[in-house]
Amino acid sequence: MNLVDAIYHRRAIRNYLETPVEDEKIRFVIAAAIQAPTAMNRQPWSFVVVTDRAALASFGDRARAHMLATLTESSLLGDYRQMLSSPSYRVFYNAPALILICATAPDAMAKQDCCLAAQNLMLAAHGIGLGTCWIGLAQSWLQRPEGKDALKIPADHVAVAPLLIGYPATAYAAPPRHPPHITWIEG
Repeated sequence: MNLVDAIYHRRAIRNYLETPVEDEKIRFVIAAAIQAPTAMNRQPWSFVVVTDRAALASFGDRARAHMLATLTESSLLGDYRQMLSSPSYRVFYNAPALILICATAPDAMAKQDCCLAAQNLMLAAHGIGLGTCWIGLAQSWLQRPEGKDALKIPADHVAVAPLLIGYPATAYAAPPRHPPHITWIEG
Protein backbone atom coordinates (compact mmCIF):
# COMPACT_ATOMS: atom_id res chain seq x y z
CA MET A 1 0.00 0.00 0.00
CA ASN A 2 1.40 3.39 -0.82
CA LEU A 3 1.65 6.04 1.86
CA VAL A 4 -0.96 8.42 0.42
CA ASP A 5 -3.49 5.58 0.22
CA ALA A 6 -2.79 4.75 3.87
CA ILE A 7 -3.25 8.38 4.89
CA TYR A 8 -6.56 8.69 3.05
CA HIS A 9 -8.03 5.32 4.01
CA ARG A 10 -6.93 4.62 7.59
CA ARG A 11 -9.86 4.87 10.00
CA ALA A 12 -10.42 4.46 13.73
CA ILE A 13 -11.61 0.88 14.20
CA ARG A 14 -14.03 0.10 17.02
CA ASN A 15 -15.04 -3.43 16.01
CA TYR A 16 -12.41 -6.17 15.98
CA LEU A 17 -12.25 -9.84 15.07
CA GLU A 18 -11.35 -12.27 17.85
CA THR A 19 -8.11 -13.14 16.00
CA PRO A 20 -5.01 -12.31 18.08
CA VAL A 21 -2.39 -10.04 16.52
CA GLU A 22 0.84 -11.89 15.85
CA ASP A 23 3.85 -10.80 17.94
CA GLU A 24 5.89 -10.11 14.80
CA LYS A 25 3.23 -7.70 13.54
CA ILE A 26 3.23 -5.87 16.87
CA ARG A 27 7.02 -5.61 16.69
CA PHE A 28 6.75 -4.41 13.08
CA VAL A 29 4.41 -1.53 13.91
CA ILE A 30 6.52 -0.51 16.92
CA ALA A 31 9.61 -0.53 14.67
CA ALA A 32 7.72 1.79 12.31
CA ALA A 33 6.67 4.00 15.24
CA ILE A 34 10.25 4.64 16.35
CA GLN A 35 11.14 5.93 12.88
CA ALA A 36 9.19 9.09 13.72
CA PRO A 37 11.11 12.34 13.99
CA THR A 38 11.91 13.59 17.47
CA ALA A 39 13.13 16.90 18.87
CA MET A 40 16.91 16.78 19.10
CA ASN A 41 16.73 13.04 18.32
CA ARG A 42 15.81 12.30 21.96
CA GLN A 43 13.51 9.39 21.05
CA PRO A 44 11.65 9.85 24.37
CA TRP A 45 9.29 6.89 24.20
CA SER A 46 8.57 3.53 25.71
CA PHE A 47 5.91 1.00 24.80
CA VAL A 48 3.59 -1.20 26.83
CA VAL A 49 1.91 -4.06 24.96
CA VAL A 50 -1.13 -5.77 26.47
CA THR A 51 -2.49 -8.89 24.75
CA ASP A 52 -4.20 -10.51 27.73
CA ARG A 53 -7.92 -10.04 27.03
CA ALA A 54 -8.97 -10.40 30.66
CA ALA A 55 -6.44 -7.73 31.66
CA LEU A 56 -7.65 -5.44 28.86
CA ALA A 57 -11.25 -5.84 29.99
CA SER A 58 -10.26 -5.08 33.58
CA PHE A 59 -8.22 -2.04 32.58
CA GLY A 60 -11.12 -0.81 30.44
CA ASP A 61 -13.58 -1.22 33.32
CA ARG A 62 -11.27 0.70 35.65
CA ALA A 63 -10.74 3.47 33.10
CA ARG A 64 -14.52 3.74 32.57
CA ALA A 65 -15.19 3.88 36.32
CA HIS A 66 -12.55 6.57 36.76
CA MET A 67 -13.99 8.60 33.90
CA LEU A 68 -17.52 8.37 35.32
CA ALA A 69 -16.30 9.36 38.79
CA THR A 70 -14.44 12.43 37.52
CA LEU A 71 -16.73 13.54 34.70
CA THR A 72 -18.46 16.88 35.20
CA GLU A 73 -21.41 18.16 33.21
CA SER A 74 -19.39 21.17 32.12
CA SER A 75 -16.51 19.10 30.74
CA LEU A 76 -16.14 18.55 27.02
CA LEU A 77 -16.90 14.87 27.68
CA GLY A 78 -20.12 15.52 29.64
CA ASP A 79 -22.16 14.23 26.71
CA TYR A 80 -20.50 10.81 27.08
CA ARG A 81 -21.97 10.04 30.53
CA GLN A 82 -24.85 7.97 29.14
CA MET A 83 -22.54 5.94 26.90
CA LEU A 84 -20.02 5.37 29.71
CA SER A 85 -22.82 4.37 32.10
CA SER A 86 -24.03 1.55 29.88
CA PRO A 87 -22.96 -1.86 31.24
CA SER A 88 -22.40 -3.03 27.66
CA TYR A 89 -19.94 -0.24 26.79
CA ARG A 90 -16.34 -1.43 26.47
CA VAL A 91 -13.65 1.26 26.53
CA PHE A 92 -11.29 -1.01 24.58
CA TYR A 93 -13.98 -2.34 22.20
CA ASN A 94 -12.94 -5.96 22.82
CA ALA A 95 -9.76 -5.42 20.81
CA PRO A 96 -7.18 -8.21 21.03
CA ALA A 97 -4.31 -5.86 21.92
CA LEU A 98 -3.37 -2.45 23.27
CA ILE A 99 -0.10 -0.68 22.52
CA LEU A 100 0.47 2.22 24.87
CA ILE A 101 3.09 4.77 23.90
CA CYS A 102 4.56 6.58 26.90
CA ALA A 103 6.81 9.63 27.03
CA THR A 104 9.96 8.98 29.04
CA ALA A 105 10.15 12.68 29.93
CA PRO A 106 7.30 14.85 31.23
CA ASP A 107 7.84 17.78 28.85
CA ALA A 108 5.52 18.83 26.03
CA MET A 109 8.06 18.07 23.30
CA ALA A 110 8.36 14.43 24.43
CA LYS A 111 4.57 14.10 24.30
CA GLN A 112 4.53 15.55 20.78
CA ASP A 113 7.24 13.11 19.73
CA CYS A 114 5.08 10.24 21.03
CA CYS A 115 2.16 11.55 18.96
CA LEU A 116 4.35 11.43 15.86
CA ALA A 117 5.30 7.84 16.75
CA ALA A 118 1.59 7.00 17.20
CA GLN A 119 0.76 8.28 13.71
CA ASN A 120 3.54 6.16 12.22
CA LEU A 121 2.27 3.12 14.14
CA MET A 122 -1.33 3.61 13.00
CA LEU A 123 -0.33 4.03 9.35
CA ALA A 124 2.00 1.00 9.45
CA ALA A 125 -0.76 -1.09 11.03
CA HIS A 126 -3.21 -0.06 8.32
CA GLY A 127 -0.63 -0.93 5.69
CA ILE A 128 -0.48 -4.55 6.91
CA GLY A 129 -4.22 -5.02 7.30
CA LEU A 130 -4.62 -4.12 10.96
CA GLY A 131 -6.95 -1.56 12.47
CA THR A 132 -6.19 0.87 15.28
CA CYS A 133 -8.03 3.30 17.50
CA TRP A 134 -6.60 5.91 19.87
CA ILE A 135 -8.57 5.61 23.12
CA GLY A 136 -8.48 9.06 24.66
CA LEU A 137 -11.07 8.10 27.28
CA ALA A 138 -8.48 5.86 28.97
CA GLN A 139 -5.75 8.48 29.26
CA SER A 140 -6.74 10.07 32.56
CA TRP A 141 -6.85 6.68 34.34
CA LEU A 142 -3.53 5.69 32.76
CA GLN A 143 -1.93 8.82 34.31
CA ARG A 144 -3.06 7.87 37.81
CA PRO A 145 -0.80 5.81 40.08
CA GLU A 146 -3.18 2.83 39.96
CA GLY A 147 -3.26 2.91 36.17
CA LYS A 148 0.52 3.17 35.95
CA ASP A 149 0.91 0.34 38.44
CA ALA A 150 -1.52 -1.90 36.56
CA LEU A 151 0.35 -1.43 33.27
CA LYS A 152 3.82 -1.37 34.85
CA ILE A 153 4.47 2.16 33.63
CA PRO A 154 7.39 3.80 35.43
CA ALA A 155 6.23 6.65 37.68
CA ASP A 156 8.23 9.24 35.71
CA HIS A 157 6.74 8.21 32.33
CA VAL A 158 3.63 9.82 30.88
CA ALA A 159 0.96 7.74 29.11
CA VAL A 160 0.38 9.54 25.83
CA ALA A 161 -1.17 7.27 23.22
CA PRO A 162 -3.30 4.24 24.16
CA LEU A 163 -3.76 2.53 20.79
CA LEU A 164 -5.98 -0.47 20.21
CA ILE A 165 -4.78 -2.80 17.49
CA GLY A 166 -6.38 -5.79 15.83
CA TYR A 167 -7.99 -7.17 12.71
CA PRO A 168 -10.98 -5.03 11.71
CA ALA A 169 -14.38 -6.73 11.77
CA THR A 170 -16.00 -3.76 10.05
CA ALA A 171 -14.85 -1.46 7.26
CA TYR A 172 -15.64 2.18 7.86
CA ALA A 173 -16.25 4.81 5.21
CA ALA A 174 -14.29 8.01 5.31
CA PRO A 175 -16.11 10.77 7.17
CA PRO A 176 -16.34 14.04 5.28
CA ARG A 177 -13.52 16.45 6.00
CA HIS A 178 -13.99 20.17 6.49
CA PRO A 179 -12.04 22.29 4.06
CA PRO A 180 -8.85 23.54 5.70
CA HIS A 181 -8.42 27.16 6.63
CA ILE A 182 -5.27 28.23 4.80
CA THR A 183 -3.56 31.58 5.14
CA TRP A 184 -1.05 32.32 2.40
CA ILE A 185 1.69 34.80 3.03
CA GLU A 186 3.51 35.46 -0.18
CA GLY A 187 6.51 37.58 -0.95
